[in-house]
Amino acid sequence: MDRKKVVPLEDRLPQLKKERKQKANHRFVLYASFFFLLLLVVVYFQSPFSKVSQLSVSGEQLVSYSQVVQASGISDRTHIWDVRPAAVEKQIEKLPTVRTASVRAEFPNRVTIRIQEYERKAYLEKNGGYYPILQNGALLAKISGSRLPVDAPVLYGFSRQADLRAVTEGLAKIPQQVIHSISDIHYISAPTDNDNLMLYMNDGNRVVASTNTFARNIQLYPEIAASLPKGAHGTIHLSVGSYFVPDSTQGSAGN
Repeated sequence: MDRKKVVPLEDRLPQLKKERKQKANHRFVLYASFFFLLLLVVVYFQSPFSKVSQLSVSGEQLVSYSQVVQASGISDRTHIWDVRPAAVEKQIEKLPTVRTASVRAEFPNRVTIRIQEYERKAYLEKNGGYYPILQNGALLAKISGSRLPVDAPVLYGFSRQADLRAVTEGLAKIPQQVIHSISDIHYISAPTDNDNLMLYMNDGNRVVASTNTFARNIQLYPEIAASLPKGAHGTIHLSVGSYFVPDSTQGSAGN
């Protein structure tokens, strides 16, 4: 055996002690860090810093910020870890104007709420006022002011909820281009052959339709209107089949 490679035990002891001390120090730092981190978590959970201090809402137009916050149940006394996004979303979606809600809780104390509302599909005229109707059939409070609504058709003469819902649901299925071509929809109280709707179009024509087939047949209007003689105006019947009856004034003028 080569004696030069043998290290006496008394020479190795200082090195062994040093290595053991370093390992002990590493363990102490690890345990101390873990304890300190745990202490910080406990202090944070018990401190005011864990309560929601920033609550933002986006996407609201028909509903107010305060209504969304109230429906969420979140306040400045709510701890961030108590926010359950799925449960809060369900509460917000109970609002009649809200279609979907997305809730996100962010460390340390911020909550963001994004909503998507139902679209306004019509206005109901009642007692001289105009009440917005959403695509889910919800009837909102009367709009303020005397300005006439121009972003959706106005419904006149509707007293039965079933007829109102049928027309509103029909409008929800119609392309926006077709909706913008409709000015007013009047309910005919004494219908003939189930034709209980009279639509006044923005191009000067009228459409006779039925609540039962309104949503499907009105989508044919752009094609029918485009095929009419230039400058011709009249009534288009869209209940059973489709045909055009020109205004009598136009007929006499042409003779």
